Amino acid sequence: MDVAVRALNLAGVAPAQWAALAELLNDEERARAERFAFEEDRQAYVAAHGLLRVELSRRVDLPPQEWRFGVRAHGKPYLLDPPRDLRFNMSHTRGMVAVALAEGVEIGVDVEPSDRRAESMKLAKRFFAPEEVALLAAVEGEARRDMFFAIWTLKEAVVKATGQGLSRALDSFAISLDPPRVTMRDGSALEWSAAHWRSGSFHFALAAQAPVRADFSEVQASALL
Repeated sequence: MDVAVRALNLAGVAPAQWAALAELLNDEERARAERFAFEEDRQAYVAAHGLLRVELSRRVDLPPQEWRFGVRAHGKPYLLDPPRDLRFNMSHTRGMVAVALAEGVEIGVDVEPSDRRAESMKLAKRFFAPEEVALLAAVEGEARRDMFFAIWTLKEAVVKATGQGLSRALDSFAISLDPPRVTMRDGSALEWSAAHWRSGSFHFALAAQAPVRADFSEVQASALL
């Protein structure tokens, strides 16, 4: 089973392309985008939803604006009346967005910038599983910072895949690296897949509730228009 992860770096979006990206959205999304107080947040929202709609339309012959979405109890979006069992997830931060698409399997994707300040060991001891804290304690400096964000993005992807979001305790499962692996600490037999990528100062992660093959690539705004 294949999962496609696509990313769009907002630094590469030309000023004239933003209006065209907004046209990929429906009226409700465009109205919501206009309510953001900061331009960086508005752009991330527009880019993420535009990228998602185009990627869905590459799989099914439907105009990008016509996809309809619902939201589950903990905020995970899903497709209303999909023509196939398409599943998706998206993530955005200032400067970068990512979407993941699959068929018949729950997935979660996350993107985080690693150039922001974070007290990695303090946060890890508070939120991470003991195995993850031990991994971080074994390294220092930039290596620890990079490892922290690799683990953090993978954990975010897992809780997004479950649909529970941060209502699920981050220490209820453990992340291993090289290769990425998810171990549920409740003894669950569910076989997870995980993947991690790095592009510039951004970390990307995918989690899937089944064995999958993950394909990651960055796209240009011009390819969406």
